[in-house]
Amino acid sequence: MIEWFLPSVYGDIKLTNKSKTETTLTIAGLSPTERDAMTALLRHAKKPGALSSTWLSGDPGLDLASLSEQSLVLAAPISKVQKFLSARLKPHRKQLSVVRFTNGKVEEVTESTLAVIDAAGETRDETSKPAKPVVAATVARPVLGCPAPDFDDAEVRATRVLSRFLDDDQLADFRAHQQFVVVGADTGHRYILTSRHCRSRLAERTRTLYDLDENIPLCVHDWEVPAAEELLGLLLHLQIPGSETYVRRIPDREGILA
Repeated sequence: MIEWFLPSVYGDIKLTNKSKTETTLTIAGLSPTERDAMTALLRHAKKPGALSSTWLSGDPGLDLASLSEQSLVLAAPISKVQKFLSARLKPHRKQLSVVRFTNGKVEEVTESTLAVIDAAGETRDETSKPAKPVVAATVARPVLGCPAPDFDDAEVRATRVLSRFLDDDQLADFRAHQQFVVVGADTGHRYILTSRHCRSRLAERTRTLYDLDENIPLCVHDWEVPAAEELLGLLLHLQIPGSETYVRRIPDREGILA
């Protein structure tokens, strides 16, 4: 089984694959954008494709205005459901999909890994115990932006998603200090990521993203989302080849436009 999180504003849409052809959709307290995306999904789920049947028959039984957690099973692979939703949650932002395996390895989702993810709910021979996908997420690329908005309990849900992608040491550091270290996939540089909520720690580094090997802050932010979701986006981009380079090329390193 694999859980795929689709953070939009609140980090509260989750997909779980029951099998290669069934996906459980879980929602809670949707934002207006998320409600629009969910409405489009439910409409799409009832339309048969040229070579496939409908994803949903009958009344879905969801109250999209409710704050309560609700679930729905769709007759579609998890890859197809996330593709449809992610395209509608942040159509104005480029996005990155990443999967974390049982051995701690993190990879960008590709066509080959999608097949592995879709099959993650199937019964397997446990004798060889290969590394399996356990959690995935689709996040928007970080940008330079301000000012920071206010978030309430959305931060709690976003923190739960972030925690699923941290190893034991990172999680311990995050819980104790609201910061943790990650190694870049392209340069091998060590970065310290600090929550914007932790003003005392942030004052030491001046920015959420700090290159420990160059001793320089990088002015890269995503203040459209909760602080924990911002950290998740940076964490995943830094660990994917090519995406770390993208982050490093964002203008304004230490206040100087590149």
